[in-house]
Amino acid sequence: MSSFNETPYTEDDSHSAFPVKPKDKHSYSGSCVVWTKQSGLQTDIQKILRHARKLPEKMQQFYKELNRFRKAALAFGFPELLDGLSLILERECTMLPGSAHPDAALQLSHAVVTLRESIRKDYYYAIQPLRTNFSTATEEEPAVIAL
Repeated sequence: MSSFNETPYTEDDSHSAFPVKPKDKHSYSGSCVVWTKQSGLQTDIQKILRHARKLPEKMQQFYKELNRFRKAALAFGFPELLDGLSLILERECTMLPGSAHPDAALQLSHAVVTLRESIRKDYYYAIQPLRTNFSTATEEEPAVIAL
């Protein structure tokens, strides 16, 4: 009658074989990417650029939005969009003011190169921030630059 060698349920309610948890944790409270209108796509690009201009303070948000954008472009079958975004970020890097934090240019350059390379990578690949002496130092312990 049953194809199980033993019953999946036990007398102990604290342990059960069901429900089986999926490999990926899905969250239904998060917002999904919608690019049905040009304004949606433009808003997402502007959001990434706003975070890019505030690097390194907004590094976590920058990479979160960059990875969100990357996954959406690949899911929609539009990898050319990633190349376009990398060109925009490259231009943004050259337009940084002289007063910008040195880590900003490093992070933007890293994001450009990694974004271009990530077109051929797995959908679940996540672009990680570049580890620098600037990003690992704390306010109490400033980064030391060797001359």
